Amino acid sequence: MIARRLWHWILAILIAGWLPVILIVWWWNASATSDNPFFPPLEVIWEQFKLNWIFANVSVHLVPSMQNLFTGFAIAVVLGIGLGTLIGSSPGASRYIEPIIDFFRSIPAVALVPIFILLLGFDSSMRIASIAFATMFPILIATIEGIRTTNVVLLDTASVFRLSRAQVLWRVRLPNAMPIIFGGLQVAFQIAFIVTIASEYLGSGFGLGAFTLIATDSFMIIDAWTGVLLLCMLGYTLSLVFDIVERISLGWYYGQKKLA
Repeated sequence: MIARRLWHWILAILIAGWLPVILIVWWWNASATSDNPFFPPLEVIWEQFKLNWIFANVSVHLVPSMQNLFTGFAIAVVLGIGLGTLIGSSPGASRYIEPIIDFFRSIPAVALVPIFILLLGFDSSMRIASIAFATMFPILIATIEGIRTTNVVLLDTASVFRLSRAQVLWRVRLPNAMPIIFGGLQVAFQIAFIVTIASEYLGSGFGLGAFTLIATDSFMIIDAWTGVLLLCMLGYTLSLVFDIVERISLGWYYGQKKLA
């Protein structure tokens, strides 16, 4: 049953991906006769893409970027959901802490990268810290809102069954907040991807952002295009994977929506 539902979701996502396919076909045909050195034919870009990214530069540039991305995002998930649960469960605490959260979340994520460089240097810890900090706030805010807006009927039912505060939190509040939390996770993951690439523009010789920037500065235009193409493919693929994970995790929620 789960495999059938998963295949249904994958098929629906692939059908929804008709626009990228059309854009690629148009790009391939429109650029076929291009002699502009800055906009080479997609066929030429694809041949260089295979040379650059089919095992050649994967361990040097792709793996470090993905490690930083997922490590920073995982830290943000733990901190965001953990702190958001505590703050959302305490109206008094949220009254004093939310202004501080609003202040820090208003700072552009990319603008914080130089500050983390001053504090942590140019190694991977700086990139992971900047990703975690930038992506924590959408998760934190979504968790606070989800915990705070728990259905009163559910809370009254839990009171009738005399559930403890911990049981109410884990069995009522958090499951009820998960659709909102996943909305925050989706926004946070997009920010994490952007900050991952942006953090590699400064003081790094490794990573997708560094590869694309170095290729551009060296007028290796086709190599730069392969980096951009890989970023597009990664962004689209990760978005599809996230959507599948969300639908599996919130299967009960989507089932309720269909019944409603």
